[in-house]
Amino acid sequence: MSAKTKHLEVFVNRKKIEVDSEHVTGGELLQIAGFEGNEWDLLQLQGEGDPSGGTLVGGDEELDLKNGEHFRVIPGNRTFGHSRDEQR
Repeated sequence: MSAKTKHLEVFVNRKKIEVDSEHVTGGELLQIAGFEGNEWDLLQLQGEGDPSGGTLVGGDEELDLKNGEHFRVIPGNRTFGHSRDEQR
């Protein structure tokens, strides 16, 4: 008897993404969601309307995904309104 592949549905930037394993890294989830390269930050949310903005997930950090979890992807080079020259 063969084991069935478990499919999970998570949301990345409000888009439903199907994942074949509950154990993936932050980097793998970014790739599955279509974000290539190292210029993206992945944030794990505590539900769709998470007022905290989410918790940063590292590219090599292991995730134990659950159906319906929400994530947000933002550019990793954000400066929050300050140019790099203005930061001291």
